[in-house]
Amino acid sequence: MATIFATLTPNILNSLADHLEYEKSFSDLDPAQKSAFELLTQVNTISAHIPGSDASKIQVCNKIRSYFGLFGLPHIYLTLNPCAAHSPLFQVIFGDKTVNLSECYPILVNTMERALRVAKAPVAASDFFEFSIYTIFNHLFGWNFDKHESKHDGGILGHLKAWFGTVELTERGSFHGHFLIWLLGGMNPSDIHIKLKNHLEFENPFFFII
Repeated sequence: MATIFATLTPNILNSLADHLEYEKSFSDLDPAQKSAFELLTQVNTISAHIPGSDASKIQVCNKIRSYFGLFGLPHIYLTLNPCAAHSPLFQVIFGDKTVNLSECYPILVNTMERALRVAKAPVAASDFFEFSIYTIFNHLFGWNFDKHESKHDGGILGHLKAWFGTVELTERGSFHGHFLIWLLGGMNPSDIHIKLKNHLEFENPFFFII
């Protein structure tokens, strides 16, 4: 890598950047550009602070492994995808004062106008997503964000021991999050397997037969 680094020039890096920006084929790179690209794949320290980069993903994976080491395997894998375009709450955040949130089915503008509002106000859409995730974990799952622990009464899943989440954009440009949840008193899969095998009184309430 030191040899490749010594042969790099600003022109090579600029041409490689232009090639990648316009999403051209990797096979069209010349030998110098391929060497520069190979070197960039090894650079993780600086790009770790860039959301969505390979290095940032490596950091997230390392954090998740740390959670595995502390809490064991997660009990729930969850994806939350609150849709700003169809939410009355987002329309209020956007500034529409005609929406009455006290109604069960508030009257909203048409579908196209709602989509245009999301495109016009990405910050408002981001605020809506953050508020939605906070509300779900705080009120439905019973998580106390101030104390970083489950509330005394818990939530619809019982008491949470810990959770980890990452956020990304869909192909339509809207936010959604992937979450791992550890439940207080939850068992590892190996322990569940042993109990299912050896204890009928544990197996019967574990499965619902319709």
